[in-house]
Amino acid sequence: MRTSIITLALLIVTITTTAQKQKHLEFEIDPLAYSLGGASGHAAFTWKNERIQLGYGQLTLPEGMQNHKNVSESFKAISFKWDYFFGKENASKGFFAGPTVDYLFLTYEDELDNELKEEQFSIGIRAGYKFDLFQNHKSLSGLYLTPWIGTSWFTNPSDIQLAGKSYSRKSSTIFPTVHLGWSF
Repeated sequence: MRTSIITLALLIVTITTTAQKQKHLEFEIDPLAYSLGGASGHAAFTWKNERIQLGYGQLTLPEGMQNHKNVSESFKAISFKWDYFFGKENASKGFFAGPTVDYLFLTYEDELDNELKEEQFSIGIRAGYKFDLFQNHKSLSGLYLTPWIGTSWFTNPSDIQLAGKSYSRKSSTIFPTVHLGWSF
C-alpha cells in the first residue's frame, strides 16, 4: 500500500514537470467530515481541463447514518479521483465529473464490543461544481469551494458477519459533501 502511494505521488510530480502552462497544485479539506468528528485531506494537480487527486478520509458514521441499529460503522479511506472540467475556465472553476477509486479500511462494532475489520475497494463516479470564491481579491486568490456528490460500488458487497450474526450490506453508497480548497 505504501509503495502504491509513493508511486502515485511520484506520478503527480512527474506530471507537474511536463504539464502545460495552466497547471496548479491544490489542497482540500472536507469541513463536514471534521464537523462530524472525522478528518479529510486531499492534494490535487490540475492542468488544462483535468484534475487528479489523492486523498485520505476517516469517519465514524453518526447514529442516524448507520445501516444497522446496533452496529457502529467507521471507515478510513485512501482515494484517487480524476475529474474533467467542462467549462472554458480550465480546471479553475465550473462543472466537473469523473471516476473515483477508493481503498477502504472498514470497521464494524456491535454493542458487546465484537469487532470486524476488513479492507476492500470501491469504484465510483462523482460530479460537482468548483466555485472560485475570491477571484477579485488578490490576497485570497485561489480559495475555492467545491460541493459534489458521488456514488460508489463495493467490489465485494457480501454480508457482514459479526459475532455469529449476519448483517446485510448495501452494494453501493451515495456520498454528498463540500470541500474547501486552495489552488496555487
